[in-house]
Order: sequence, then C-alpha cells, then structure tokens
Amino acid sequence: MGSRRLTTRAGSVLALAVALPLALAPQASAAQKVCAGGPLMGGKTTTVSTLADQKITIKVHNHDYRGLALSIRDVKWKKTLWKGVVAPGKDKKVSTSVFGEPPIGYKIAFDVTSNLSNNYTYAISSIKCY
Repeated sequence: MGSRRLTTRAGSVLALAVALPLALAPQASAAQKVCAGGPLMGGKTTTVSTLADQKITIKVHNHDYRGLALSIRDVKWKKTLWKGVVAPGKDKKVSTSVFGEPPIGYKIAFDVTSNLSNNYTYAISSIKCY
C-alpha cells in the first residue's frame, strides 16, 4: 500500500513540475484582426484612415501576373514605410507602431505606380480595431 501512495505522489509532483513552467511562460501574442482592407487601383494613390492599437501590420498582395511597383507611406507621421516591387502572386508585409494610448488614428497612403492592372489588394490589421 505504501509504494502505491508513493507512485501516486511522484506522478502528481511530475505533472506539477511539467505544468508550472507552461503556466508561467509568456503567452503568445494575440491574433490580429483586419481593421481596413480593399482593392488598390493601378496608377493611383489610395489613402486609408483607420483607428487601431499601437501597432499595425500592413499587407499588400499582388494578384496580377506582373510586378506591382508601389510605396507605402504613413501620411500622419510623414514617413515612407516601404518602397519597392511586389512580385506576381506575392505579399509584402510591413508594420509600424506609435507610442501612445489607443485608439490611434493611422493614415496610410499606397502610391501605386504600376498602371497596367487593378488586381492588387491591401489589409491593415492590428490586435484591436476601433
């Protein structure tokens, strides 16, 4: 009877030893939600305003079979976040953050210099959208 009690207690201690570090480990970041999204027109500038948390992720997708030349700018802070070409069928992700209390008003401009297609999309996501 005594050895069975020892085995049960050892099993409980082992389970606690495994569970405790998992419970105290830093939690994975929360999933982001899309705050704004839509099509991008070729040869035009699309400006989008959204209210979000301190950090946003901007994703542009090229659905066309030709390259997409564009620049992504933060209009409010007068900063170019990225400038270049997105390959056919590929994504480009950039992120930016602002120190302050949410909600934060973002104003992002997409300057599309490719004018052969309108087959491009964007999505602005954050942990919390307002």
